[in-house]
Amino acid sequence: MNIGIVALLILVAVIAIGFFRKLNVGVLAMAAAVILGYVSGDYTTKEIVAGYSSSLFITFGLTLLFGIITTNGCLEQVMRRLINVFGKMMWMVPVILFLSAWCVSALAGGFAGLAFICGITIPVIHATGYDPLMLMIIGNAGAQAGRYTRVSPDGNIVLNLLAKQGIDGGLMSLTINMTIAMFIIASLAFVFFRGYRTKKTGTVRLEIEPLSPKQWVALVGLVIMIICIMALGLDSGLVALTVSVCLIAAGVIDEKTAFHSVPWNTIIMVTGVGVLMNMVITSGGIEILTKVIAAFTNSVTASGASCMTAGVMSWFSSTLGVVVPTLTPTVEELVEEIGGGLTQIGLLSAMLIGSSSACFSPASSVGGLIISSIAGDPILRDGFDNEKAFATMFLWSVAMV
Repeated sequence: MNIGIVALLILVAVIAIGFFRKLNVGVLAMAAAVILGYVSGDYTTKEIVAGYSSSLFITFGLTLLFGIITTNGCLEQVMRRLINVFGKMMWMVPVILFLSAWCVSALAGGFAGLAFICGITIPVIHATGYDPLMLMIIGNAGAQAGRYTRVSPDGNIVLNLLAKQGIDGGLMSLTINMTIAMFIIASLAFVFFRGYRTKKTGTVRLEIEPLSPKQWVALVGLVIMIICIMALGLDSGLVALTVSVCLIAAGVIDEKTAFHSVPWNTIIMVTGVGVLMNMVITSGGIEILTKVIAAFTNSVTASGASCMTAGVMSWFSSTLGVVVPTLTPTVEELVEEIGGGLTQIGLLSAMLIGSSSACFSPASSVGGLIISSIAGDPILRDGFDNEKAFATMFLWSVAMV
């Protein structure tokens, strides 16, 4: 059998095993790559290891920095102040939540945006009386919209994967497309949950504390990093790692806590899948896959088909850990194969929009955290139907895809 087809089948099997056995797909992918490489005899040790992307691992610097920022609490205090500014304008609450989550995610990535919005939305729900699921969906739509910027860890992972295909930049267009799509989803949530009928009484007043010296230092470090990346064009991962070390040395956070805040399982997942994907690419598996997809699509239907494919994959696997490293390498060849005015960033946007639309499923991290956050609140849990919420979130996820 063609080694490219074998590599593709192994990739599918790895994703399936990871889902059903709840194992890290990255570790499985690396083990599968070693077995495939040695058993086939087509790969040396050096060629197997070549699939491990050091540039992707360097994004660890970004996750470390934003782990420090998140643990330090400075970013959350700034966002709480922003929400309080518009506290008396109840109609602005969903908009501010969307924008706040967008900003946090644009700086710190989707996971930080998710954690931020789930934590900050509960007191907002208490003050406004808005439907809990509605505000959570709107906030998390904002987090999904802003996650692929040049500064964020998520955006840098996409940048590295695109660079391997010779595609330079495009994140601005991707972010605009994501924001438009997630704004539509947030608007649909406002209409579906009848946010316009909510009694807009009371004032949103979140608790805030004066910024401590350590929080001020962390904010200064964040600003320096953004300037170095956006104005000076320096490597985001290396700059973030350097700033992180300086913050740890300055006593902003202790080293053990800082490293504990890094999502190592996600880093292993992304880089591990990359090892197997390198074999899929070099063995001709991606070429086979793109030709199969191209045979069933054209320039009009390709984006919709890619969106649906990514959405289905996201129901069963991680967006950043599986969907992004699996589908991003197909972009260039699909565009060349299909043609007809299809663009690389346009096709990638469709994939990531589909994946992000599916994340509201209660079986995913976003949907699951939404339900658990609401059910875990002593005030909101009374009258909150877990089973109904589970069904609502799953059907919402399907409808949005």
